[in-house]
Amino acid sequence: MQRIYFVADQDDQFRRVPTDAVEALWEGRGGINDLGCEPGEALRLISVLIDEDLNPLVIFFMRLDLDDGEITPQSRLEAYEAVTSRGPKFSSPAAQKQFIGWPSDWPRQLAVALDTPLAGLNRIALGGPLLMSDLWGVPVEKVVEYFEGVNFEELS
Repeated sequence: MQRIYFVADQDDQFRRVPTDAVEALWEGRGGINDLGCEPGEALRLISVLIDEDLNPLVIFFMRLDLDDGEITPQSRLEAYEAVTSRGPKFSSPAAQKQFIGWPSDWPRQLAVALDTPLAGLNRIALGGPLLMSDLWGVPVEKVVEYFEGVNFEELS
């Protein structure tokens, strides 16, 4: 299993971005310029865990406000709240904010980018490996290892 990242740029087009650049930005070691595209005032990040055949297993959405090319502490806290809030799925205001401002044709764009049918985009979540690594206090690789133990066929 591996992870890949896409950013919705300021023109609402998905761009695949380097894994190292995204993870460095998240950890405060890199800048927005390393992504190779201009995201605008918010980083709209899609993290995809894919299997060895490059099929998407789970797709995570995360929206983070930027200030001078850095993730704002407040938006990071909102992302944490979105994935940890109790209640019906995606019902909290923090979770709702994560879905604001995405391209209206995101399913089509993502299916094309992943070279998969639209029906293959059936496991959608908030957050992703970066956020989980912070919450769990483990490296991103450990989060990916956790997902390797999940039987996604049983979840379908």
